[in-house]
Amino acid sequence: MSTIEYTETIIIGKIPIGRRISEIMQEKGNAFSIRAFAERLGVNRETFRLTLTGDRPITLSLIEKIAYSLGVTEGRLRQLDTFKKEEELVSLLKTNKRTKVMLIRAHTLALELVEVALGATERGFAYNNLGRVQFLLHEHEEAHETWKKALAFAKTMGKAFDDTRLLKIVSENLILTSVSQRDYGGAEEMLQLVEKSSADDPNALGMVAFARMVMSSERRKLDHSKKYAYLSLEHFNNTNDKKQIGHALINVAKIEYLLGNYEESAKVLRSALNVINDFEDILVLAVKNYVRSLIKLHDYNEAIRIVDQYESITKEYLEYWQKMQIMYTVLKDDPKYAEQVSADIHATAAVRALACKCLFEFFAKHGDSESALRYYELERKYSRDNSDFLDKEGF
Repeated sequence: MSTIEYTETIIIGKIPIGRRISEIMQEKGNAFSIRAFAERLGVNRETFRLTLTGDRPITLSLIEKIAYSLGVTEGRLRQLDTFKKEEELVSLLKTNKRTKVMLIRAHTLALELVEVALGATERGFAYNNLGRVQFLLHEHEEAHETWKKALAFAKTMGKAFDDTRLLKIVSENLILTSVSQRDYGGAEEMLQLVEKSSADDPNALGMVAFARMVMSSERRKLDHSKKYAYLSLEHFNNTNDKKQIGHALINVAKIEYLLGNYEESAKVLRSALNVINDFEDILVLAVKNYVRSLIKLHDYNEAIRIVDQYESITKEYLEYWQKMQIMYTVLKDDPKYAEQVSADIHATAAVRALACKCLFEFFAKHGDSESALRYYELERKYSRDNSDFLDKEGF
């Protein structure tokens, strides 16, 4: 399945200064109650309370005194020291084309922001953004644990300040990682929470439908999965977010493919190519899936045209390019393309196994039993799975 891009990037800074001070005081314990801290600062308790709630202005001199007493710099208290890093992180995550180098830089920035964060709000949003980077790096288990930390701070924000922004976002993010790890009990809990709190949010509802689509597919209930795939697409269409709509179209096409509706799958993917033309990281997935559907339809001429048209883009994404080359062996009736992938030490074992399986079928079809057996043995080696018999009917 395609995933979705709902995980949101939130700017950490610009927390109201009174709330910021209150949160840091709360982290430091009872010795920093309003009464005790006001006495330490030499200010009236009620005046200080009104300052923290934003009902009285705060002077720069008082900010300096508070920062000193809290043991932080004025820049850290006002988040001036992290502004540039936050700005760069958000820029990296919002760009349409994210390279591995960009994501590694984003990961470094996100970790640095987590390390210096203070107070529930800054910590919560910092962990949310770190989880976002980890998710984009396909580190789903790490992202899940990071978002669980963000959830704890989000609950604190909701209880202390009636601020549920982060609670909503992190709950939605945790649905994605719960689904990816097949933790359907955890996902169901979050799904119900999001459905209750986001009845008028098409993004959230699209994500919920996506999660139910994946869960149904894992349970082999493809008709249910198809229903949720189209429902997800319907919700995302209401957002006018082309990337989200593109993901939803890819998911619909995948379900149609699994149901054997190859013509409908190709039709949906053809429309997706126009929608996501500016988003190369998912465009390559749509192209690969489109070519696969065309092969099933035996429309080899159109498939070759698509492979050639998007060659320069798919070459930027090694695994997709390798899979396209494997399919090229079928399209050109020439084993050399898959053979190059099977021998490529830079290809993953899974991709090399796919290439060998393709070559086994190619040589078996052409009556070359010796070559077919050789690639059959290689495919078993790379797949490292000797339990296919368990899935056979009657076992």
